[in-house]
Amino acid sequence: MQQNGSPGESAAYPVALPRDPASFPGYLDTRGDNEEHVRERIDILVDGSGDGHSVALFPNEEVYFSYERGASNNETEFNAVILALHELPGQAHARIRTDSQVVVWHLAGDEKARQSTFLRKKVLIQDLIVEKSLKVEIQWIPRRQNRADRYLRHYIASLAGARGEEPLHRRVRRLESENTQLRARLRRAMAMLERRSAFSPDAAIPAGLLQEENR
Repeated sequence: MQQNGSPGESAAYPVALPRDPASFPGYLDTRGDNEEHVRERIDILVDGSGDGHSVALFPNEEVYFSYERGASNNETEFNAVILALHELPGQAHARIRTDSQVVVWHLAGDEKARQSTFLRKKVLIQDLIVEKSLKVEIQWIPRRQNRADRYLRHYIASLAGARGEEPLHRRVRRLESENTQLRARLRRAMAMLERRSAFSPDAAIPAGLLQEENR
């Protein structure tokens, strides 16, 4: 969802990603593309968020989402490209546009990845291109031109709680934790009752033991 890195604006035109991971990609100037070529090419917008979600927006508002727990914003930007490649048919020609300069910088040049996670995702992208015989171009666009951002924001909002403040995956983890704590308190209460030498109808479980702990 945000523009990252500072590789400059060298990707004013799409950069062709090679089928051969060992080869160096050159710049592809598409100003001379004929109408048939443009019609055959699939234009895809991708974006990622800082809470693990990614989106790939295909033509005709066909949209796909993915999620990686704990992924950083830059990692989800890579995941968005991976998502787009997964959804492409074999031997397709696609132009993937992103507002992440970090992704373009790592995929379009021969510079060594700064982080091991970026390198692994770059290799996965290259492998997908080879495996599916894809022709892929990567292009940076300003954030304001990335319509995929709106779809991703709406999707994340749809996962939130009633007040729109808690994404679904966080709410599930919180409820699981609270349930575990409640079971532990119940076990302690039952153990206390079992240790009592005499149990009368008037005996009761201390109310404070079952109350939710203050957070």
